[in-house]
Amino acid sequence: MMNRSLLMVVVLGSGLAFAQGSPAKKGASAKDIAPEAAAPAQEKKKAEPVRPPPPDISRLPFTPDSIREVMQYHSRDVQDCYEELLATKGNKVEEGRIMTTFTISPDGFVRNAKVAKAGTTIKDSRLHECVVNVLSGINFPSPPDGREYPIEYPFNLKAIK
Repeated sequence: MMNRSLLMVVVLGSGLAFAQGSPAKKGASAKDIAPEAAAPAQEKKKAEPVRPPPPDISRLPFTPDSIREVMQYHSRDVQDCYEELLATKGNKVEEGRIMTTFTISPDGFVRNAKVAKAGTTIKDSRLHECVVNVLSGINFPSPPDGREYPIEYPFNLKAIK
C-alpha cells in the first residue's frame, strides 16, 4: 500500500510539473536557465486555481442530490457575477440573496430561468441578467420520466475576501 501511495504522489507531482511548463533539459541547473525564466510568475498576478471539470451529467441519476451537485458547481459562476458587480459599484453593494426559478426540461436543459422578486434581496438588473445567463447554460441529468421539473434555488452572496 505504501508503494502505491508513493507512486500516486510521484504521478501527481509529475503532472503538476508538466502543467507548469516544459521540463528543463537533463542536467540543466537554475543558472543555465534565462533569468526571466528562472523567476516564475512571482511578479505576475497569481494564477487562479484550476477549476475541476463539471459533474458528468451522463453518469448522474436525476435526483435532488444530483441537482444540488450541478448547482454547487455552477454557483462559482454566479459568485463571479456578484464579484463583477462589486468591482463596478464598490462598497455600495450589500451581501444578500438571489432566489432563482427555472424548469429542467425532459432533455435536461434549463428553460424559463428567472430571478424571483420574492426572496431576492439584491436588486440589480445587471446581476440578475448575469445569473439568468449562467442558469440558462446549465445542463442536468435528463429526468427518466420525460417530464419537466420546476426548481427554486437560492444563492446567498457575499464578497470573497
